[in-house]
Amino acid sequence: MKAAAIARRVDRRTAVAFAAAAATLPLLMLDPLYAALAAGLVLIVLIGLNWGTVLRIRLLRRDIAAKRTAAERVRPLDDADPRLRRIFEALNGGFPQSAIREVRAVARNTRIPIGDRYAVLQAVAAWQTEHERTRRSEPERSAFDVVFIVGGEPGGAAASAAQIAVCRDLGLSVGVLHHPVYRAHPNPPLPRRIQALVDGGSVRRIGLDDEVECALAVVRSPLALMHPLERRPRIAAGRTAVVADRTPFKRYGETGPRDQVWSVEAVARHVTDWLGEHTWYAGGPLVQAVLREHHAEAFADLDLAAEPWGEVVEVDQWRLDGRRVPDGSVRIGRAAADHGLKWPEEREVLLECYPDREPFEIHVLGGAEAPARLLGGLPENWAVHMPAPDMLGTREFLAAIDVMVCFTEADAMGACDRAPLEAMAAGVPVIMDRRFAPAFGPAAVYCEPGEVAAVAERLAGDAAAYAAQQAVAWAHLADRFSAKALMDRLPLAAAAGVPSGERRQAIVIEFQP
Repeated sequence: MKAAAIARRVDRRTAVAFAAAAATLPLLMLDPLYAALAAGLVLIVLIGLNWGTVLRIRLLRRDIAAKRTAAERVRPLDDADPRLRRIFEALNGGFPQSAIREVRAVARNTRIPIGDRYAVLQAVAAWQTEHERTRRSEPERSAFDVVFIVGGEPGGAAASAAQIAVCRDLGLSVGVLHHPVYRAHPNPPLPRRIQALVDGGSVRRIGLDDEVECALAVVRSPLALMHPLERRPRIAAGRTAVVADRTPFKRYGETGPRDQVWSVEAVARHVTDWLGEHTWYAGGPLVQAVLREHHAEAFADLDLAAEPWGEVVEVDQWRLDGRRVPDGSVRIGRAAADHGLKWPEEREVLLECYPDREPFEIHVLGGAEAPARLLGGLPENWAVHMPAPDMLGTREFLAAIDVMVCFTEADAMGACDRAPLEAMAAGVPVIMDRRFAPAFGPAAVYCEPGEVAAVAERLAGDAAAYAAQQAVAWAHLADRFSAKALMDRLPLAAAAGVPSGERRQAIVIEFQP
């Protein structure tokens, strides 16, 4: 009778959970260790079937209290335990269903001592109690004009920060919602470049349980939408744009695409489920060409814009006071993520682009394990610098080099991303592979790998040629990569339905591994 009375007070899903709990009662009589594990499994079923019900926690506590004989084998687990850390990252980052799956995996893993499994379940129960205590009874509701859903890699955070600043400087109020790339990190900190813009006024953060209306939503990185937030704000968007800031596959060679990173079909489905119908934009001309050539079938039923979304880099924010004083050496710089795609894959080509001889010095910002593996160790004329957390550190690095050289793996499209733009804006000439010409135009100098050394020496030793390339790059950036250029290409104000000159509002939703 008592069980029936309880079942009447909860919904059907919780009633099913009680039935599962009752089915475990024979096990509880056999062994206290089975009793502890069974109690934990009851918790998992309850959480999975009806998230957020306080009654579940009370039931768990009753079971725990009845089975203290197993407690002697339970040791506390600290937050550094990897079995707990991943679970709590998922819970706090907005992935409760995925966290439940990971709890179940721990509970079923007989290689983990039963006391440890029991401790994990206790810790999750404590988290649930605190979550219920602190959650708001009603969602916070806001109406905005523009939503930027941004994320992916550190370069994506830099691009996002630049566009947030554009919105802010245009009088837009900006909100930030942290949405991680689940497989990389379920709950990383907000990138510092974006956090620095959050002031609680013109730039605000959005909670996972909020409700938002906007005229335009912008998904900056499709990678995050491969595993969308399970606990997420409700966003009613008039229009939605998805910016493909990287290609769906890592490599595109003669045999076709290789090493998939994200799926056009899966991301389109997830965006539609959350935000509705949408338009796709390539991040730049190189990605645009890849999408049209290699993914035409996937985009046959999708709306792909004719013009890429493009980057924003303001010369006035990056321009250095002057170039490095020549001292006879030629300092070649490279700023990139430490990934094989970012470097030539053949030893001979790598050493042509980054010579291991005088008068050259090779300075790398971001790590050089990939070239070190290829070369069997870095040459003596290489120096690796730790990446700085903000633009100031990057500017200091650029001020210490003469030129930047950007050559990548032959089949990697779009692997040269924002770093060359920042170098150009600072006034550092950039030497690149000719296949990047559609993306950067006259702002860079193009040559073959075997010509890099001669081009670098000529630029570093000829003040007039150096200044001429600076001027050409600055003019092209102002024409194609400035805030005004972005607004001219993308009528954000018109899309938001706000008359020119009036104060507008925007949200930026940030996805970051």
